Amino acid sequence: MIILEFLKLMRGENAVLISAILMGTLPFFIKSLSLSPISATFYRMSLGLLFVGLFLMLKKEKPVFSLSLVLLGLFNVSEVFFYITAITYLSAAMAALLLYMAPIYVMIYAMMRGKVSKHSVMALVLGIAGLYLLLMPEAKLSIGIVSGMLSGMTYAGVFIMLNRIGDHYSPIQITFSNLSVGTILLLPFQRFETGNLPLILGLGLIPTAIPFILLSYGMARVRVEKGPVIALIEPVTAGIVGFLAFGEVLSGVQLAGAAMILSAVFIALNEKGEQEV
Repeated sequence: MIILEFLKLMRGENAVLISAILMGTLPFFIKSLSLSPISATFYRMSLGLLFVGLFLMLKKEKPVFSLSLVLLGLFNVSEVFFYITAITYLSAAMAALLLYMAPIYVMIYAMMRGKVSKHSVMALVLGIAGLYLLLMPEAKLSIGIVSGMLSGMTYAGVFIMLNRIGDHYSPIQITFSNLSVGTILLLPFQRFETGNLPLILGLGLIPTAIPFILLSYGMARVRVEKGPVIALIEPVTAGIVGFLAFGEVLSGVQLAGAAMILSAVFIALNEKGEQEV
């Protein structure tokens, strides 16, 4: 597998970056398919599991399960469900803003452990400020807003767990277990809605199977607070997708915010040293 061999040559930061760009295409699939949040989450989990299962067989690796992997799966399926719900009720960019409050929660966790660099703090402040300008948050509380906030909290849990267990299992094993938990939990609630088959398959591969493996690989090789800052490129991608596919226009202020986010990602990518946390 080209993707899996390519991982061996990739820096952790680059893996997180490519993962975030691919996950930024999620709004295109969700808005194009018009499925309920439960169905969209189930298809994403189950078809992602199918693709990762194929990768697992090709690599001749065995599935593994543990309490830590199950906890990761719980965080991940919650994050995916809440994010898809937010996308359903909000613009792609607004949903991404709330999801990417995750770096704040991760930074608080890292500060409690006393292992945060000045570069990471600077990149986070710049990135969050740019995120605010890019996505211009709404003031009214709604299902979409609450779901978006919960997606950010649970996404922080995903980053933290991946950083903690990344040295114990391969990226494919982690992703397989992760998606298995989500598929099993959602199966009783699935209504098997119909939709465009190529798009449903694409949902399982492009913003799910491939980037989840990349994220598992990358987060084991960067500091816990650094990964989410690099991943701020995802809402920029989501904003571009929203503009190109659905005509969600970016203003001058939003473009300035996107430039700030790209600057924050650049700072995080070029910080020297990759201390394990």
